[in-house]
Amino acid sequence: MKIPHYSKTNLSNVLFTTFWWLSHKISPSLSKKLIVYGIRDGAFADKRVFNKVLGIDVMGHHFKNPIGVAAGLDKRGNVIDGMISLGYGFGEFGSYTLEKEMPLKKVMYLRQDKAILVQSLGYRNPGLRAIIPTLISRRHLPNFIGVNIATSTPTEAENIKQGQHMTYEHEFAIMASKVAPYCDYLVLNFSHPEVELSRLISDRATLLPIVQSVRTAISQSAPIRPPKVVIKLPLDLTNQEVPLVCNTLLEAQVDAVIVGGVQSLSKNSDKFLKDKKYHHIGMLAGKPIKDLSTSLVANIYHNTQGKIPIIACGGVFNGKDAFEKIAAGASLIQIYSAIVFQGPNVVNKINKELAKILREKGFEKLEDAVGCDVK
Repeated sequence: MKIPHYSKTNLSNVLFTTFWWLSHKISPSLSKKLIVYGIRDGAFADKRVFNKVLGIDVMGHHFKNPIGVAAGLDKRGNVIDGMISLGYGFGEFGSYTLEKEMPLKKVMYLRQDKAILVQSLGYRNPGLRAIIPTLISRRHLPNFIGVNIATSTPTEAENIKQGQHMTYEHEFAIMASKVAPYCDYLVLNFSHPEVELSRLISDRATLLPIVQSVRTAISQSAPIRPPKVVIKLPLDLTNQEVPLVCNTLLEAQVDAVIVGGVQSLSKNSDKFLKDKKYHHIGMLAGKPIKDLSTSLVANIYHNTQGKIPIIACGGVFNGKDAFEKIAAGASLIQIYSAIVFQGPNVVNKINKELAKILREKGFEKLEDAVGCDVK
């Protein structure tokens, strides 16, 4: 794979970004496609914000700033490195299942709500094997990246019934062994509301064997530089489930958790949305889930006593949103919807505003603000 050269601003780049700016006012769907092409070809200008107050050490790595790219934007492996060159602290490929999955998928962009509604029964992706050559070709780059892996849509019981004998721990272990040598952290995705595993997250007998099997697989395939193991949690965890999940995560000694991503919507749960144009059933991402995500971050931070680093995802569009997540207990933050609605350079706007808030509140280091509203 040829790694693209991210050139400085020139006339063609100015024309491209102008065209993108016009498109995102009309069609967020087209905007996202243009962002992917523009990042791949280096069309967006480098306007990185450097501020020492934004630096933080997490998972044995020093991040120059806490804002990363969430899974979902880059499933082909040609965008994340370009995003990091624009100013993002880290990025995440995926989500991937072991085999290619192309379920029917409908995406609606709710501009009034700054939200994205996805109707899909599984993870639409090219399959893990398709991304491995790209991971190998970019491994020499210094960027801190993760790979998000998920179980296939059929339930474990259905797989066994069909004679595949593919338990969840076996499936995750196979995927982990294939990509462990080529990433810095590995995300075990339990967050999809329509996949059975998200409903089993509070079951110690399900979660612990999966983490243990993944660690065993990693120790065999990447013994010298094993990736960190991260669990992505669903947003709909109840107050009763959170302590159970946290106890298991502590027992499993996971390296971090990702909180947030999407919220499941039913026919009667969309009354808080301003945009009534669509039939709101599916998975919601963006501004409307911000408070739910922040509340869960605080709950998990409290129940783990801050012993597990938290990566917050959900509804961050500006520095104030980012600080709320950090004050609730997050050490790092991922964004997705903000990129689609405001463009890839939104990271520098967020970092600039966040640095100002931290200074105004008397924090000399980002880590001093982590969990300040919960402590």
